[in-house]
Amino acid sequence: MNGIQHTISAFFSNIKSDIRGELSAIFHDSGALLLIIVALPLYTIIYSTAYGSEVVRSVAIAVVDQDKTTSSRELINGISNGPNTTIRYEPQSMLEAKELYFNDEIFGIVYIPRGYERNLFGNRGANIGLILDGSHLLLYSQVLKQVTSDALTQGANVELMNLINSGVSEPAAMATIEPIALNTHHLYNRSLGYGSFVMPSVVMVIIQQTLVIGLAMIATRRRSRALGVEIISAHSIIAKILVYLTIYGINLTIILGAVWPIFGFQYMGNTLDVAIFVALYIVASLAMGMCLAQLFKRRETPLLFLLSTSVPILLLAGVSYPREAYGSWLYDLGRLLPSSSGVDGFIAIASRGASLGDVLTEIATLLLLTAIYLSTAIVINSYLKGKEQTKR
Repeated sequence: MNGIQHTISAFFSNIKSDIRGELSAIFHDSGALLLIIVALPLYTIIYSTAYGSEVVRSVAIAVVDQDKTTSSRELINGISNGPNTTIRYEPQSMLEAKELYFNDEIFGIVYIPRGYERNLFGNRGANIGLILDGSHLLLYSQVLKQVTSDALTQGANVELMNLINSGVSEPAAMATIEPIALNTHHLYNRSLGYGSFVMPSVVMVIIQQTLVIGLAMIATRRRSRALGVEIISAHSIIAKILVYLTIYGINLTIILGAVWPIFGFQYMGNTLDVAIFVALYIVASLAMGMCLAQLFKRRETPLLFLLSTSVPILLLAGVSYPREAYGSWLYDLGRLLPSSSGVDGFIAIASRGASLGDVLTEIATLLLLTAIYLSTAIVINSYLKGKEQTKR
């Protein structure tokens, strides 16, 4: 009995020692300190500031009015008063408008040709021209949405007036113009903002990348100081889990409790469900980091790895490009990274209010990846340790 108690006491003593060693390694390595402790809240604040406005408003455009009638002025006023656009210039010719466009003073041109009002009231179909830059996706979509909405509204008003003048009652005329009333209600991302859409995914990817690269930097630093290969044991694994769960747990509490409310990002998750899922995700990322950390020999290599893989990992997670649009083999490749399941599960819980039972597939994937990466890390560690002993 005393032997068992001594073994348990020694095990917990080793855990405490490993925790102190891991914390010392983090705080005595400026690069690891920056990545593991500072990077997550810093990047979140920077990205949140960039996406804080959520939706692009007041995009500068120019209107070339060749018709100069009451109807064309009404259309211009509608475009000007809309939230998405602001009419910065009203040049007299397309030549002037194009010069403003190519000098980046405006992002779109609305052209109202002569005869616009005559065609509008003469049932001949009135046309307007719209020049936009498709390379600026958000600016393009906002201007297109605003101009299209105002043009259709004016056309509907003219059609309504014509029907009423022809003897149709106003209710019947309204039903003819709009036979189906569309009432939209946006779920989860009520503002349709880009920040609310992208930030949950970005936070998950940052957690994985900073954890993996931070562990690699610590491991290469230990080897460069001739401390040998770090032995992976049960108590060292538990110590790492406790250390990094604490660090990232504090950072995420700050982000979800302070940063996101300041910027108005959507959060609907149950706190306990979010905590459990993120803990599983951090452990999976830690396992991958412990595995990959042993493959780097030079301290600079993990940073190059971070720079070269962050964008592909975001793509594989389905953040900036729909998964349905690329091959199934790329989707399967993304499943090998904790970030893909982490992004799916975190968005479901934090942004849609799902429960842990709704993300069992993602949880199972994270647990499987943890087992695979941890087993691989132990095998590689044993091989490297044996190789080092052979050299001695």
